[in-house]
Parts: sequence; structure tokens; C-alpha cells
Amino acid sequence: EFSKLQDKVPAVSFAEINAQVKRELGSPAEELFAEFSREPIAAASIAQVHHGRLKSGEEVVFKIRRPGIVKTVETDIDVLMGLAYLIEQHVPTIAHYDPVSLVKEFRRNILRETNFTREGRTVDRFAVNFSDSSTVYIPKIFWDYSGEIVLTMEYVQGIKISDLEKLTAQGYDLKEIARRGADAFLKQVLDYGLFHADPHPGNVFILPEQVICMLDYGMVG
Repeated sequence: EFSKLQDKVPAVSFAEINAQVKRELGSPAEELFAEFSREPIAAASIAQVHHGRLKSGEEVVFKIRRPGIVKTVETDIDVLMGLAYLIEQHVPTIAHYDPVSLVKEFRRNILRETNFTREGRTVDRFAVNFSDSSTVYIPKIFWDYSGEIVLTMEYVQGIKISDLEKLTAQGYDLKEIARRGADAFLKQVLDYGLFHADPHPGNVFILPEQVICMLDYGMVG
């Protein structure tokens, strides 16, 4: 069930997405960009991603927050918080896990994840950290077309890290990918003190030469 939330959540309509673009950037997508796909290339629980091209020629993806998602999240958190209080009062065997604090932490993290300005700044920090790396690639953010509800970044074409059959068929070295992935994560935690906290298969692509590209920096530690 969780895997369905990685990049294949039912999409919202193009009209709703275009309204979000206009709300953030002041004009609809067809006026701002040379290309903007009507159908998303990925749809996850908080946002969906559309492919396109800037008028200056760069191929990009637009990560756009689902309309109404913040209100939905806050409603769900209210329900969770009520359940957490009930558990603490009536289920002693679970109470010592401090469910109220768990919900508070979850609320803090998920609301941060809905702010794409914060995410874009995080991507820029990762780009600085891995600027000298030949094994990790961080996509570029286009700040002229980004804000709290729209994030425009460089389009990166790769193979989903869980697609082992395709990686093997195209001659990728899976052991080397695993080694580089472990090395990248240890560098994040031990050297940089900033790590990608949501590295599920929908967020990790493999580029030519076994280069690792991480996407979706909404949740970091």
C-alpha cells in the first residue's frame, strides 16, 4: 500500500494544477512556459510532477502542490492527535511510546514537506555538498519559477533504482550502485550533517555511469 503513494497516486486535473501555477507565479502555464504537459509524469501524496520546457530552452519538471492538501493534512493530524490522546489514557502498554509526541513530530515534518521554497533551498545545500562528487548528481532549481507551491527543477532522465531488471539489461553494475549509495548516505550523515530522509525507490534514479540522483528533498534530517 505504501508503494502506491510513491509516484502513482490518482492525479488531480490539469485545470486545478494550472490554477496552482497561476496562484504561485501570476500567470497560467501556457503563458509562462514553452511546454507544459497536461498529464503528470508522477503523482504522489502531496504533489504531482509535470514535464515541460522553459522559454529559454531548458527541459524541466514542475513539482506542484495538490490543491487543498494542507487542509487535508491538518484535518488528518487532528484525528491522529485525538487518537493519540485516547491511547495514552487507555492503553498503558502503548502509552510509553509517547504517541502524542510522535504525532507532533509527524505534523512538523509533513507541514515542512508542503513548503517547496524550503525544499528548493535544501536542494541547493545538497548541490553544494556534492559539488565535487562524480557519483552523485543533484538537479538544478530554477528559482524564477519556484515558490511555496511550485518547484521548477532540471529534468533528469534515469532508471528507478528498484527497476533491477532494466538496470541489469542495460549493463549497470548493481554492486557498484549499492556501494555508491551507501557511501553517499554515510557522507550525508557523518560529513555534512544533512541527509535525505525519504529515500524510497520513487525518489532515487540511476543515471549513466552508475551516477545516483536523489529527488524530492521535502523530508530531510
